[in-house]
Amino acid sequence: MDQFPKWKTKGTNPPIFIGVMGMTGVGKSTFINLLTNDANIRVGKGLRSCTKEIQPAHFHHITPDGKRYDVYLVDTPGFDDTEMSDTDVLLTFVDWLGLQYKNDLKLSGLIYLHRITDNRMTGTATRNLSMMRQLCGDENMKNVLLVTTRWEMMEYERCVEVETEYLLGPGGFWHGMVSQGAGHARYNGTLDAGRQIIDRIVVQSPVFLRIQQELSEGKDVKDTAAGQALISELEKQALKRERELAQIKEDMLKASENVERNAELLEEQRRVAEDLMKKMQQDQDSMQKMLEADRATMQQRITELQSSLDSAGGGWCVIL
Repeated sequence: MDQFPKWKTKGTNPPIFIGVMGMTGVGKSTFINLLTNDANIRVGKGLRSCTKEIQPAHFHHITPDGKRYDVYLVDTPGFDDTEMSDTDVLLTFVDWLGLQYKNDLKLSGLIYLHRITDNRMTGTATRNLSMMRQLCGDENMKNVLLVTTRWEMMEYERCVEVETEYLLGPGGFWHGMVSQGAGHARYNGTLDAGRQIIDRIVVQSPVFLRIQQELSEGKDVKDTAAGQALISELEKQALKRERELAQIKEDMLKASENVERNAELLEEQRRVAEDLMKKMQQDQDSMQKMLEADRATMQQRITELQSSLDSAGGGWCVIL
């Protein structure tokens, strides 16, 4: 722990590490910017991600009863990132979590942001939520805070309806996690609302995530709960895209019977087929990378990260 002396001297309590997760475009960077006033946290435009790597941001937090904390918020890429594959996102998480485990630094909380204006859970949103749950572990749900954003963008009554029907009520996407101890909160984009969310995290006892425990037991990434979930998702995507490609080929065969009349349609179908085959190759590459992500390789990357941190005199080692 000698390489982290500054974390022991600021504030009257141990430093607090909080991960911020959610889909691309949900407002993770904006949320962190507001609390930390850190210009180094770039905010994406639309659905284009600016979080290519795990980014920490520090600020001093004072609770209503006057307790002072050094808080480190960690902006993380989502499992729908526009610049990284899900496999790369997971391996990035694993590297940093491994480094934090090595230095005995635990997570005080994990904030999962979700737009209340998204009144339907898409496949992508469901995958993001599932991966977060597998990384964290149901046993650590008390350290998870599920936060709805954009309340200022829709009528209040409609927001409450979406929250109750699709998220918190029986059969809702958050119902199971809340029943296992996860908290939930509303965020309207104000600084006060953000501080109230942090107030709820700082009182939690820090924990190691499930994936950190699994890796400490000697498991390869592919054998962890999160790794298995990602492999299953890649396999499902492969089958889905194979069916789509077969349908496109069938449509092209029919259209080719009258090339002159269907020239534009054929050209469009060729473009779709090429794009689909490109995605299939990317999925194949991701699967191969996951299967090759053994423990020895991960330990080597963690050692390199530790060396970089030591060379920087402490740097910005963070926990997800």
